[in-house]
Amino acid sequence: MTESEKTYQDAIEANIAVHSAMADEYNTAEPHFREESVNRVKSIVAETIKRINTDHVLDLGCGTGFMINILKSHFSNITGVDVTQAMMDKVDTSGNANIELINSDTGSVKLAENHYDFATAYTFLDHLYDMNPTFQNCYKSLKKGGLFYADLSPNAYFWDEIKNLDPQKEYDEIIKREIRAVTAKDEEIEAQFGIKKEIFTQAEHQKHVEGGLREEKVKADLEAVGFKNIQFIYHWYVGQAQLVNDKSLERSVRLERANTMHHYLEKSLPLSRHLFKYIGFIAGK
Repeated sequence: MTESEKTYQDAIEANIAVHSAMADEYNTAEPHFREESVNRVKSIVAETIKRINTDHVLDLGCGTGFMINILKSHFSNITGVDVTQAMMDKVDTSGNANIELINSDTGSVKLAENHYDFATAYTFLDHLYDMNPTFQNCYKSLKKGGLFYADLSPNAYFWDEIKNLDPQKEYDEIIKREIRAVTAKDEEIEAQFGIKKEIFTQAEHQKHVEGGLREEKVKADLEAVGFKNIQFIYHWYVGQAQLVNDKSLERSVRLERANTMHHYLEKSLPLSRHLFKYIGFIAGK
């Protein structure tokens, strides 16, 4: 085994360890399960799949079934792939869709070629040591005209700006919170779940080692595999959490203001892209 192969395998084993420990609390601990986040993804999926058939969908890094819960309202056949069996044990397989779950690494799993109409990878790509084998697998498995939707991966441009700040200086709590999230998340996870910091870092290699996903590199990697018409998505701007959770305002007012701010920052891309915490994309075959 080469050093690269060993590191690739180390990341897989770290992910299994981390997510086995988190499986029981994952759906309540992770903020993307909140109603407003689920509704956002539902809207993106509903709009995106207007262009394709809705027979077969592939969910890479399916975890406890965040995407599967959304996809089974649209697709008759769903395949979910994840390395952590404890996470897949939490997937709700009820409903009319035929759901197949495969316990495997997404970069080496054997999938039918030219078979799927749609593929997804939600809050997952940063857990890979190397994204390219997964991109290649995804491309081969999609039918011509199929689409690949990935989202909620750490945005490198945002991480760059946070790391450039002096942690000794005084900032508003909005900024201090982001500094803690970038520099002390491993300590938080260790305290909450008993997961060693170095294992958590290995499990999120693209975030903690590579520093997040960078549009130019991701675009080049996707195009090298064969994907085209790549559209990037930026989400969750700095300060949005404070606005959404501002108890001095009615919830409907909070969400409306948060969406308005997002709309204007989105219109300001690429100038504003360093203000968004997360990046995603939709790519076609």
